[in-house]
Amino acid sequence: MVIYRFRVLIDDPSEAFRDIEIRSTQTFLDLHKAIKKAFGFTGEEMACFYVSDAEWTKGTEIPLADMGFAEDGAMPLMMDQVQIGDHVRDTDQRFVYAYDFLHMWMFMLELIDAHDPEKGKRYPSVALSFGDPPSEHSRELALGEGILPDEDDPYRMETEELYDADEDLGFGEEEDEHHDEGGHGHEEGHEPSHEW
Repeated sequence: MVIYRFRVLIDDPSEAFRDIEIRSTQTFLDLHKAIKKAFGFTGEEMACFYVSDAEWTKGTEIPLADMGFAEDGAMPLMMDQVQIGDHVRDTDQRFVYAYDFLHMWMFMLELIDAHDPEKGKRYPSVALSFGDPPSEHSRELALGEGILPDEDDPYRMETEELYDADEDLGFGEEEDEHHDEGGHGHEEGHEPSHEW
């Protein structure tokens, strides 16, 4: 068993990062909890890890829970079923961690060291903190924003006035001539019948 030290950077202008040390035999669920705690995130949102490469490409997915989105029908292994060491192939192994699929907090994890455990030390642990991370609730929802350019968006509202107060909507004086006091229409030449 070895201790892996991952540099965990959050995709945010704050450029905050944490170095987290974790045992190779601990699970991705342990790492998930450690990242949340290290960055001060306290929610219970959905999350997943992706085994990555030098270009931060998302590879094998390791979800927190089964979302039923498996492309090939095979059930992916959950975070609590996969040990960290199962997916460390290189000395600079990388993972991508996505937390809260509505606000899409993204984290990049890069292996920067591996060493023997220190006697009496509990893992996972934060070995280094840099910068103040953003609040978990600081990111606004912008559903649909930026998906289509304005000119291609079929649902975009024009900025011109949609209602003209002077526009005849079909209730002009001409139509009033064919209605009696009660507002009921009658054909020409036929007197309205009133039964009292």
